[in-house]
Amino acid sequence: MRLLILQALKATSLEKSVFLRKERDAWAICENERAYREADEGELAKECEISTELQQKCTALATEAREAREKVTPLEKRVGDLAQESEVQRAAAERYKAEVARLEALLAEKDLALTQTRADLAAAQSEVARWHRSSAENEKQAKGRSCVFCLGPHVLGLSFLTFFFDLFFNRIGEEDGRGSLCRRGPTEVS
Repeated sequence: MRLLILQALKATSLEKSVFLRKERDAWAICENERAYREADEGELAKECEISTELQQKCTALATEAREAREKVTPLEKRVGDLAQESEVQRAAAERYKAEVARLEALLAEKDLALTQTRADLAAAQSEVARWHRSSAENEKQAKGRSCVFCLGPHVLGLSFLTFFFDLFFNRIGEEDGRGSLCRRGPTEVS
């Protein structure tokens, strides 16, 4: 019986020992869970702080972005106005360029006309100089000759044939430019 009691005590002691180990393991697990929970709570608190800080930063950034948008809106409007003014100025510049090109073409045309006029003037001056020389020569030749309607010593000797020849071929009155009816003397036949 003693043996039985001893065995029963050993069995009870073993059970108590197992129970105590289990109890100790359970308390260790509880302690570990509490430590983990406290660590998690600490991390959660840190995450909440970080989240709060991030929310504050986001709010501040949103405020800054709104203020920047408020500042950008007039600038965008001004840029649009400047772009429109630039387009207007570009169109005006194109019109001015077209006007300058038209005026340059007109100037070139006027220069050409001026050159032609100068050439015509030079030709006319040359013709006038030739007429003056011819007129001077005609005056020298006309000295001593008389008018057709005057009865002078040379008129009676002229034939009507010479008169008509001079009338039609020498253009009486046009060579000297005075429109007179004076003519050159009789044509000399060599």
